[in-house]
Amino acid sequence: MAKDYALKFKQALKRSGWMFVPNERTFLYRHLSAFAARLNYDLVLDVGAGMRQYKGLFVDYCYQSCDVEDGFHSRQKHDFWASIYNIPKRDNLFDVVLMLQVLEHLEFPLEGLKEVNRILKQDGVVFLSVPQAAGDHFEPHHYFNFTQYGLKSVLEQAGFVITKHYRLAGMFAYVGNRIEKMGSLMVHQCKSRNIFLRVIARLFLILCWTAAWIISRFNFLDKEKRYCIGHVVIARKEKHIAPVKRVG
Repeated sequence: MAKDYALKFKQALKRSGWMFVPNERTFLYRHLSAFAARLNYDLVLDVGAGMRQYKGLFVDYCYQSCDVEDGFHSRQKHDFWASIYNIPKRDNLFDVVLMLQVLEHLEFPLEGLKEVNRILKQDGVVFLSVPQAAGDHFEPHHYFNFTQYGLKSVLEQAGFVITKHYRLAGMFAYVGNRIEKMGSLMVHQCKSRNIFLRVIARLFLILCWTAAWIISRFNFLDKEKRYCIGHVVIARKEKHIAPVKRVG
């Protein structure tokens, strides 16, 4: 019982972002929690699931996960290993496919989305999240930072229609997030330097985090959210688009 309350408290903190500077995953967790709570489907596939950190939101469903065998989290256990360009499942099988911070790491995003389209049932749903303001990460496999217009283009070409679109945060959270990362960068750059510079870097990190936390509290003032840190999209399969299999 105590563990259940501790877990719920931890999840509430994640959704609120109150104890830390919010980033795209703060808002992703919030939207994904709401999405999972109102699902009327059974079979869910988490593509490129990595550490499967959102599996707990889908305990009431038949949840499966997959990833590439030589990917970023190769030690994690999954239901099966597969490239998103060639998922070893039959057509029209899954009710929901999750693509959480995955699309920006695909060299051929349209081909990946067409394969997701293939394995989804008619009127099945893809829940997709991407950063818009991310620096290079998981090099060299970080190919794109998507805007809402880029997402709309590739999803429609892959046979989907967007039913919900959320711009994650606004200018204040965006700036706060960048300032926090600046402090982390300072610590990283000074980790092999002398003790004096390492102490200065830690103090700078605290200063950056404090400033970032304060600035991000004013995020409610930005209604247009033209500067956002990411996107969450829920899209429905509208028509079947046959994927083109890549060679090699």
